[in-house]
Amino acid sequence: MSLQQLYAWLQATVPQAPQVAGVVPLVVRAVQLYRAGQHEACVAQIQSVLDSINAGHWSAAPVTRPFA
Repeated sequence: MSLQQLYAWLQATVPQAPQVAGVVPLVVRAVQLYRAGQHEACVAQIQSVLDSINAGHWSAAPVTRPFA
């Protein structure tokens, strides 16, 4: 569910703030971890992405909770 919400946020945000596309590889890594059954690592990766976005590293609107 968290990955789906993050994906939807990226779809809405990237056209308006292209610099946010920099988090896409990080989200892809989260998907890879999920597919590999490494759910705790996936959640940690998602949290890292969210923290980075919400800290303003990508100059976009904060992602609303809850995700993970």
